[in-house]
Amino acid sequence: MLGRAVTERPDDVSVHHIIGQIENDQTLAAADHILVRASKQDTPAVIRGLLTALPEFMERHPELGKSVFTTLIRIGLNLVGRDVYVAKFPETIIESSSSVLIQGIRPLEEMHHEDGNAAVDSLLADMSSVNNGDSLPAYIAEKIKGSPDYRKPSRFIEEFGRVARGTVYWKMVEGNFCKFGNDYARGLETLRHLGFSQVSTNPVLAAKAFDEDKNLVTGLTKEISKNPAWKADPRSHAHEMVMAGTLLALWPNLEVFRPLAVLVNNQDYMVSFQLNPNVADDSKASLEDAKRAYALAREHLTAYDRSLGIETPGKVAPNIVFKVAASAEAAREVTLQLNASGIGTNNTVTFAVSQEVPLMIDALVGKARAISGGRPVTRTYMTNMGGRFVSHLREEEAKRILLEVASHKGEADANRIITRLAEKLKLPSTELARVEQAANISQKADIVCAFKNMKSLAHEAFLEAASQAGLSKKQVEDSEIDLRKAGTLVARKVYLLFYEKSNREKWLGWLEKQHKLTRAQAVSVLDSMDILPASKRVPEDTLDTLASINMCNTEFPNHARAVQVYSETDTFDLTTFREATLRGSEPGLVTRLSSITDFVKGYESTLRINEEVHGTNATFPTQLGGMEAPEWTNFGPVKKTMTEFKGAYDAFLERCVELVGKIER
Repeated sequence: MLGRAVTERPDDVSVHHIIGQIENDQTLAAADHILVRASKQDTPAVIRGLLTALPEFMERHPELGKSVFTTLIRIGLNLVGRDVYVAKFPETIIESSSSVLIQGIRPLEEMHHEDGNAAVDSLLADMSSVNNGDSLPAYIAEKIKGSPDYRKPSRFIEEFGRVARGTVYWKMVEGNFCKFGNDYARGLETLRHLGFSQVSTNPVLAAKAFDEDKNLVTGLTKEISKNPAWKADPRSHAHEMVMAGTLLALWPNLEVFRPLAVLVNNQDYMVSFQLNPNVADDSKASLEDAKRAYALAREHLTAYDRSLGIETPGKVAPNIVFKVAASAEAAREVTLQLNASGIGTNNTVTFAVSQEVPLMIDALVGKARAISGGRPVTRTYMTNMGGRFVSHLREEEAKRILLEVASHKGEADANRIITRLAEKLKLPSTELARVEQAANISQKADIVCAFKNMKSLAHEAFLEAASQAGLSKKQVEDSEIDLRKAGTLVARKVYLLFYEKSNREKWLGWLEKQHKLTRAQAVSVLDSMDILPASKRVPEDTLDTLASINMCNTEFPNHARAVQVYSETDTFDLTTFREATLRGSEPGLVTRLSSITDFVKGYESTLRINEEVHGTNATFPTQLGGMEAPEWTNFGPVKKTMTEFKGAYDAFLERCVELVGKIER
C-alpha cells in the first residue's frame, strides 16, 4: 500500500501507514485503515505493533500526543461500534483486537495523561455541540460523562461501547428493524458507530453547520483565497462559492462514510448533496451542477482513499447522491438522467404519493438504463417529508378553525381571540407585531398557526380558541391525533406499492420484461432504492415506519434523541414495531383525514399514475385526487419548503460574498 519492500509483513505496512497519517493530521483515516485492510485476522498484530511503536514516536513528536490518542480512540470506537460488523470482522478478532488495544492504551495514558485527556475532551466537545446539545451524540456524551475516569481514553472507549449498545438505534440496526440516516451535516461519526448508514442535508442545515463549526468558515476562506476570479468579482461567482461551501460541509461526512461505502460498493453509506433550489425547475442547470459537484467529490475521495490506504484509490465511485427537489416537473428528467448515468438521487421536497410514485419509477428506469449500459447503480432514496406534510395540514386546519371562529363571533371578537391566542402561545414580540399589523383575520391566522409558533392543535390556548367555534376539546384533540399520522400514511402507501412481497415480485417482472434485464439485474435495480421518511415531529413518525428492507428513516439530531428518550419509558416495547410499515391504517382514519383537501392531494393518485402502475399488475388501492406534475409547484408544503430552502440558499450566498469582503480587508 505504501510502496514498501515486498518482504515487509502486511501488519508492519499498516503500522507505518497509520503513523504516517497521524503525522499528516489524518487521524480518522489512520483509524479507519483497519476497516479497509484486506486481512482481518492479523488486526491484533497491527494494533500491538502500533502500540509498540508509539512510545518512541511520541518521544520524537511530543506535539502529536493528542493526535495519537485521538487515533487510538477512533480505532477503539470502530471495534466497539457496528463498523467492524460491516467490515465482516470475525467475533474472535473483534474481541482480541479490543483487548490488545485497551490493555496497550492504559500504560500509555498514564505516561501521557494530559494528551489522553485532551483527546477525549475534544471528541466529547464535538459530540456535545451537535445541534447545540439537543442531539443523540450529545445524549451519548452526557451518559459517558456520568462514568468515573471517563477522560481516560481506555475508559472512554469502553463507556462509549456500553452506552452505544444500550441505545434503541443500536438495537434496531442489530435486529434488522430498519436502516437509519442522519438528517444533519454534523454528528455522523458518532452515529456511524451505532449503525447509521445515510446522511442528508439541505441549504438550511448546511448553513447551520457553518454556525456550529468555525473550521468550515476557515476552510471556505482558504478556498476563496485560492480563486482570484472569486475575489475579483464575488457576485458573479457566488453560486460557485456556495457549492464550495456546501461541499466543505459534506467532505467530513463523505470521509466518515467512505471506508464503509467502499466495503459495500456504495450500496449504503451515501451522502446526499442538495442541488441549488433556485434552478430546481431547470433540468439542464441542475444536471450541470450535479456533474460538477460529482467531479469534485471524485477528486477529493480519490485522494482520501490514499489516506485510508486503499490499494486502488478512486476505484469505487464517490459515495454521493444528489437531492433533487420535486418542486417542478423538471425533477423527473433530472432523476432519470442522473440515475441513467450511474449517479444516484435522493428526491426531496416530496410529500405526496403522486410525487413519489412517478419519481420512483423514473429512478428505476434510469437505473435499468445504467445497468444496460454497463454503469453501476448506487443506493438511492425517495424522501417522504412526512413531518412537513403534517405541519402544513395542521396549519391549514388550525386556520380553518380560526376562520370558523370569526364566522361565529364576528371580526372584532375574532381579532381579540387570535391576539389572546398569540399571547398565550408566547409568540416573540416580532411575531406579535406581525399579528397586530396583519390586514385581516386570514393573515393573522396564517402567522399564529405557522408550525414555528404552534406545534399542536391540542395546545390549551388553541383549544380555548376553538371552543369559540363550538368545537369540543375532544374533537380538536382527536383531530390532532389523526393529523400526526398523515405523513406515515403516505410513506406506507408508497412503500407497499413497491416493496410489499407480492408487489415487489411484480416490479421485478416488469423490469425484466420492459427493460430487458436479467433477474439478478432487476433485483439490483429494485433493491438499491430506499424509502426515506424524513422531517419527523414525534417518535412514532420513526417507529411506525420501520421495515427490514428498502426503508431508511433519516433523523434530525433532536428527533433521534427524542426517540431514544421515548424508548426508555416503562411501557415501550420495541418488538411491537417490527415491520410496522406493513400495517394497515386504523379504520376510518383515511376517511376522516380526507375532509382536508390537501390531504387528498397528498394521499391519493392520478389516472396517469394508475395507468402506469397497472402495467406492472402491482396492487395499488387508491382513489383519484392526487396531483399531476405541473401542479407540484403550487402544492402548499412544496411552496413553503422551497421558500425556506431558497431563502437559506440566498442567505448563505450573501454570507459567501461578505466573506470575500472580509478577506480583502
